[in-house]
Amino acid sequence: MSRLLHLVELGIPLRHRFSSSLAAISERRVVLVGITEDGITGWGEAAPYPAYTPETAEDVWKALTSGAGVFGGQRSELPVTAGAALGQALADLAARRTRIPLWSYLGGSGEPSTACAAIGLQESSDLMVSRVERMIEAGASQVKIKIEPGRDIAPLRAVRERFPGLAVAADANGSYRSDDPSLAEFDDLGLAYLEQPLPAHDLAGHAALRRRWATPVCLDEPATTADAVERIIEQEAADLVSLKPGILGPAPTLRTIEMLSSAGVGVKIGGLVETSVGRAHALALASRPSVTYTDLIPPLWLLAADPSPHSWDVVDGTLFPLDEQGLEVRTGYPPVSDCVKRSADFAA
Repeated sequence: MSRLLHLVELGIPLRHRFSSSLAAISERRVVLVGITEDGITGWGEAAPYPAYTPETAEDVWKALTSGAGVFGGQRSELPVTAGAALGQALADLAARRTRIPLWSYLGGSGEPSTACAAIGLQESSDLMVSRVERMIEAGASQVKIKIEPGRDIAPLRAVRERFPGLAVAADANGSYRSDDPSLAEFDDLGLAYLEQPLPAHDLAGHAALRRRWATPVCLDEPATTADAVERIIEQEAADLVSLKPGILGPAPTLRTIEMLSSAGVGVKIGGLVETSVGRAHALALASRPSVTYTDLIPPLWLLAADPSPHSWDVVDGTLFPLDEQGLEVRTGYPPVSDCVKRSADFAA
């Protein structure tokens, strides 16, 4: 059986600089990973994120072009986003070969997911309200606002006052400590959830917050493996866990969804500011019945270009997963071709 590996590294400008307590970015460097068998190609995406994943796009490229562990059953030796991208490409390939939608192959329902816009740190409350307003006008029905100490309570209150019926969550990316006095104010804001208030290692601190808060606590950064999710469950550290298919890969994401569902813990599917390739995989998994939240929007709301001509229309505040035709990937035409840093094909 003939098999080809396709790699395309992209550097895509963002429409607006995106800031969190981890990093501020104005460009996304990702590596698209395609696997072709018998003329059928499945696609995945490695999307390392600065200060969130330990690897870079350069690390991904070197690992995948070295050939070590790519198809030899040693994927655990690869950077996490590279291994996830290979898993995605193989899942997409399998779905295309059997002519079923990716969501069906992954056990999803095909139902749409709520379009929730993640909004980066802003310099003032007025700017935050303006940014939220633009996302709502574009079709988002929920927002998740990035916060950090000193840029937290005031912008959240301003958004809650301006849009009292809007579902609003906040994401601190672990920027607070358990003895921070400002934590007491979050529980009065009526948030849908507060994501990762404390550092990733502080599961005990998150469990203590849960015991005294009405606001649901969501964990993200610690949920990097199935074993890590099991520890979150054991320590009762979260009401909700955000799973990133671009970190875990398809099969581990499915396992952790089932683990969390069985334990009565909510499931959220999150993204890494990916292109339509990564977004297609995230939305397919988000259609699993036990998933209650996402932070997914059309890629072109954030990116200046996208390698797919697919139009992610928001319908009544929701996004639908792909049908059985799958996702077409084009990197040879402007403006995407202007973002291609390098590409390579390998026989395997």
